[in-house]
Amino acid sequence: MCSQKDTTKDAILKSLKVIRMFDWLLDLYVLDFFVDDHWAKLPLSWQECFENMTPQDLGDILSGNPTSHVLPLSFLSLAKSVEVLSLPRKTKYEKSKKVINNNEDSCASHPKLKNLFLKHVKLKKRHEISLMAEVVSSVALESNCNAVIDFGSGLGHLVRVLAYKNNLHVAGIECQSQLTEEARKLDLQLEYTASKHLPENIIASLHRPIHFNMTLTCNEQLHQLKLPEEMKTYGLVGLHPCGDLGPLLIKHFINCKQVKYICVVGCCFMKLTCEGKETGYPLSNYVKGLDSKLSYVSREIACHAIEIYLERLRKDNYDDLKVHAYRAALERILVEHDPKLKHAPVRNIKHSNAMTFQQYSTLALERLNIPVVDVARGESDLLQWRRVVTLYTLRLVLAPVVETVVLLDRVLYVLEHGLSCEIHPVFDPKLSPRNHIIVGKRT
Repeated sequence: MCSQKDTTKDAILKSLKVIRMFDWLLDLYVLDFFVDDHWAKLPLSWQECFENMTPQDLGDILSGNPTSHVLPLSFLSLAKSVEVLSLPRKTKYEKSKKVINNNEDSCASHPKLKNLFLKHVKLKKRHEISLMAEVVSSVALESNCNAVIDFGSGLGHLVRVLAYKNNLHVAGIECQSQLTEEARKLDLQLEYTASKHLPENIIASLHRPIHFNMTLTCNEQLHQLKLPEEMKTYGLVGLHPCGDLGPLLIKHFINCKQVKYICVVGCCFMKLTCEGKETGYPLSNYVKGLDSKLSYVSREIACHAIEIYLERLRKDNYDDLKVHAYRAALERILVEHDPKLKHAPVRNIKHSNAMTFQQYSTLALERLNIPVVDVARGESDLLQWRRVVTLYTLRLVLAPVVETVVLLDRVLYVLEHGLSCEIHPVFDPKLSPRNHIIVGKRT
């Protein structure tokens, strides 16, 4: 019977073989669609098959629904391989309905305080925080460790739930001082609201979170934190830590016996350091010994929202899909105007899906401080918008298997050090596309 480590290695190896076969597709950056004539780089059978497909057809194919189109065998093989090898994205996790504390004299159970933790929190964040807090509390109980440090704590929404509602000793670390100060204010506001409904002795016994303002760049900084006695041992939490921060937390978990568990949800894979001595990818010795390179653009596409894009495709609404085509058409205009403008950063333009290309390009050129140029070429390119959508969709087919390699490399790294590790899809992928939580425990 294969061990978890062997199974993980096998999944990574097979996933990388698929990625190596289709590096050419992953690396067709949509931004350069017109500049580098990406459509011509697709196999002729793919061009002929996908040329006249509607967005609904593409949406059906991406979701595995039946289609009347005869698809190339090479594409069918790719789609099936990705389906088999990728980590499941549909969550089977159900939020517990049990009451954390039956005593109404608590932040968790008082009927007048049921919305105490929802203020200032958007719907997506509410969903993530409620599920993350439940997972963390469950792992803390299993690990017999009621202290936790949250990295990238922001306004402190998660730490407040863990501390005031779940009764854990919690510290939050945030690099932006403004967010740290605001988090402290929100703590006091919560306590003030709670004090209107709870006895003084309960308020006095609440576990107020500790907030640290610092930029974490190495594990040594964590040893220098001035933690209270009740936090001599603790767990680590990272809810979408950006780039290398996720791997940094995992390394600290491995190297520090004071850390009893870790719950981390990855994000921003394109910002990972992939070369040098201290890499964010690959982490495991096994993957380091393979042909495991993942380009920037392949890691970037792995961070995109597949389920959300699929819905847009199936609505067949050009207004929702044309943004990629707009940017690609603008890129050719910029490069022909000045080659040095290749991949010039155009900040997110709000409501671009409701603009004409003329309006979009005018605003983009203003942001780049470029004088008005003729955009007629772009209008002509936009006649091929369906091709741009198709190429992006074809690349998106591969996204889950790239994410799988990045995440399983982290799991394997923990397993290689003799610690237990699991990974589960917990969040609704339509609300939170990066929805896998890696849970490691030191037994």
